[in-house]
Amino acid sequence: MTSTWNNAAVVARVRQALMRGIVVATEGVRNEAVSLVLDTKKTGRIYRRRGVEHQASAPGEPPASDTGTLVSRIRTDYSRLGELVGVVRASTAYAAALEYGTPRMEPRPFMRPALANRRKQIIAGLEAEVRAVL
Repeated sequence: MTSTWNNAAVVARVRQALMRGIVVATEGVRNEAVSLVLDTKKTGRIYRRRGVEHQASAPGEPPASDTGTLVSRIRTDYSRLGELVGVVRASTAYAAALEYGTPRMEPRPFMRPALANRRKQIIAGLEAEVRAVL
């Protein structure tokens, strides 16, 4: 029996497997970021605005959701140029200020912790996808 190595076909299958893993990983990080904002207990000050009581986040905690705009704008995107890239983006004017802080506000990180929380699953998922095609 003779076997033939088709380098181009193997590379194409591995790239497809990696992209599947990247999509799963990217969506997982997005979901984790949303969960950190919505589901993490907040310990900041309590205040009323427009007759509604709101509990803010304390420095170092993920931001507290108020209007829902931040979580509705945490989105994913993938390279359309054949690159193996997945991006999670929070597209509000204040997302970076929350993540990194400002001279007047301590950081309320949510994107970096989301990635850190999912790191092991990302690696395991990518390994599993590649292993499945080889």
